[in-house]
This record gives sequence, structure tokens and C-alpha cells, in this order.
Amino acid sequence: MELNFLGRGAAFNPKEGNNSAYFVENNQLFLIDCGESIFERLVESGLLESVESINIMITHTHSDHVGSLGTLAMYSFFTLHKPLNIILPENAKHLPNIEKILSGFGCTEEMYNYIDEKTFDDKHNTFKNIRYVETSHCDELDCYGLLFNTENGIVYYSGDTREINTVKALIDSGQPIDKLYIDTTTANYPGNVHLYIGFLQETIPEELKSKVYCMHLNNDSCIELAKDLGFNVVSTTKEISTSKRL
Repeated sequence: MELNFLGRGAAFNPKEGNNSAYFVENNQLFLIDCGESIFERLVESGLLESVESINIMITHTHSDHVGSLGTLAMYSFFTLHKPLNIILPENAKHLPNIEKILSGFGCTEEMYNYIDEKTFDDKHNTFKNIRYVETSHCDELDCYGLLFNTENGIVYYSGDTREINTVKALIDSGQPIDKLYIDTTTANYPGNVHLYIGFLQETIPEELKSKVYCMHLNNDSCIELAKDLGFNVVSTTKEISTSKRL
């Protein structure tokens, strides 16, 4: 299973766009997060013209991850004539914030549905199931990563995180790993809310480096360092489109 990216930047790296990933199956768009720049990139990519419904997973409610959520919900309702499906874990701790954001954007309840993650179990070819996993990003918000169980192994999407423990647990479990998409930063200071690339270097065995995809990148130096250390860096639809034109 491969995730496609609309943006790969940290909040203060607008050149790279807000970090957001997606895949499409059976004319359904599965989207992870929808920051301030993401609706524009969805339109630019042509994705919205080719799908019949939209499912979104929300890792947390910082604005670079939900800033255009209201626009997406209204687009789904008024243009696709279907409510936006918001996939959530059982007892989602960030649900109250999501509800406040949607209400504040002027979205009425008929514009979106809350869908339990287990609803999608064993119904798609791309993945067998989706599971949210709690992670540590900042003290102010409840935050999640995502685990996709696929026929090729586990695909982990860290969301914004400052901890490496979930990755260590996956490696130690002995489960087949397909891909690890991980929040990566060159910043290293007490109280950092993102994962310092040095911790990633210390944790990932050499034989698994090819399965690591760095995302939520804080600057150009982070991109170059990740590559120099043998990790992959996610490519975005905009970057791919520009390369083709050149």
C-alpha cells in the first residue's frame, strides 16, 4: 500500500504545503488531514473530479491539519451531494474539538457523518483495516497516528509526533512492515513536539531504512539529511506534476 501526498511540510514550511496523504479505491477518496492549503491542492490535482465520495481521517486539530475541513465538508455536501465521512476511533478524544471546528465553520450536521473505523474492516483491497493509535505530540491536544493492516504488512502513519515508541514497538513485534511514514524534523531541543531525525537514525535498523518515508518536513535541510541518512522522503502530487512538465 502506498500513500500519495498533497503536501509534506511542517506548519511553518508553507512551500511544501500542509502534510496530507491520500489513496483512492472504488471511486472513494481516503484522505488523511486537511490543512489550510489542502483543499486548493485537491482542486489543483483534479482528484475531486474523479471521486464519488470522500472519507477523511483526522490525526489532530492543529490548523495545518484541519484548516480547510469546513470547505471540504461543504464541497462534499453541495457538489458530490453526499456528506463527508469522518472516520474516527471508538471514544475519539479529539471529537469535541472536531465538532467545535465544524460548527465554527458553519457546517450543519447533515454535511458530515461520523464513521467508526471498524466499519471499513475487510471491505477493501487496499487495506484490511484502519486503526487509530494514540500518540504524543503536544500537551494541549489529543493526537493520533494511523495503522493500516495490508496484505504486504503494516503501514504506519505517525501523524504529528514527538515519540519513537510506537515505531520501536512495531519493529519489536516482528510483524511484517510495509511502510513507515514518520514526522521528521532537524530541530532538537527540550520540549520539541516533533520527532528529531537523530532519534529516527538511532532506532531504524539498516535493513528497514528503505521502508521509512519522512514527512512533515521542517525545511530543505531536513529533506537532504533524510536522504543522506538513507531514508525516503515522500513526494507530493504538486512536485510530481512539476517534474513531468519539466
